[in-house]
Amino acid sequence: MWMAAVVAAVVTTGCGKNTDKPALPEQQGPAALGVKAIAPSTELSANVTRVTGQVRSKQEATLSAQATGTIARMLVKVGDKVKKGQVLAVLDTSNVSIGVEQARAVKAAADAALQLATNNLERTRKVAESGGVAAAGLDQAEIGQKQAAAQAAQAAAAVRMAEENLRDMSIIAPFEGVITARAKNVGDTVAMMPPTPVFTLVDTSGLEVRALVPESVVDKVKAGSKTQGTVSPSGMRFDVQVATVGAVVDATNRTVEVLADVVGDTAAPLRPGALVELDFSSVGETDDKGLFLPTQAVSAKGQQGFVWVVQDGTVRKRDVRVERVLPGYVRVLQGLGADERVLADSSLDVKEGTAVRVVQ
Repeated sequence: MWMAAVVAAVVTTGCGKNTDKPALPEQQGPAALGVKAIAPSTELSANVTRVTGQVRSKQEATLSAQATGTIARMLVKVGDKVKKGQVLAVLDTSNVSIGVEQARAVKAAADAALQLATNNLERTRKVAESGGVAAAGLDQAEIGQKQAAAQAAQAAAAVRMAEENLRDMSIIAPFEGVITARAKNVGDTVAMMPPTPVFTLVDTSGLEVRALVPESVVDKVKAGSKTQGTVSPSGMRFDVQVATVGAVVDATNRTVEVLADVVGDTAAPLRPGALVELDFSSVGETDDKGLFLPTQAVSAKGQQGFVWVVQDGTVRKRDVRVERVLPGYVRVLQGLGADERVLADSSLDVKEGTAVRVVQ
């Protein structure tokens, strides 16, 4: 029993020494969330008001023959400048020319018959005045003259029709422009129905730019306002004047079609089909001063919304009032200071007091 008491005392003394050792460090909490934080901009960058457009001609036509036949002559090639009314190609006119000659011969005979009937009517009237011809004879002469006149008119119409058919054998430029495509050659057969495309004619003097402008900007774009465009990739600048602003918003991409006329001289010729950028930063009465944030940084419905402000390694929800000014940007009207930083993406899965670590 004495030995057992000694062993117990030794064991008890050893446990007391262990309690004097320093405790193990506590387990750390979850790691802070890496986030991107941004500060509001005090000015809008000009590039957010630029939209891409395409140069096109106000007049462009695909030309075909007004008759069916074989191409006998090609008078122009791709790249040629042509004037309004210029003949571009001619079909084989052999049969049509014969038809014109026949119609003219018939008209000549009808004209002669009309002259004869007219002379006969005049003689009959003179004789009738002296009583030498009965009334029935005068009536017959008058009817004969009217019939001859109708036949002459019919023959004249046939001549006009034949001559029109002859003109239809030529493809004529409807306006001044440049031949940009030629689909047929000499010897090819073309049809009137359905029309066979032969040439593409483009008026390069009257150019316009078609651009799809975001609906958030389009209200500031008015017909008659002027701005500048830049050709891509050459960088050549030119002036345009807004001609029309569409009345319908495209439901797919939320844009409105804007047509702007190219005005003034350009350093080099503008070509239809070229891609350009239109700068609407100076159009309208847009105020480019204030505090601006990307729309992704603000969770808002209308003017009311909130942002996540980064403070002392955590995020705090801050109510703000905003207005949409340009595509992808809002102006902060109330609730945020210029020196504060907010999460770049308001849709992140965070809550009040979440620990964060700014990574950019």
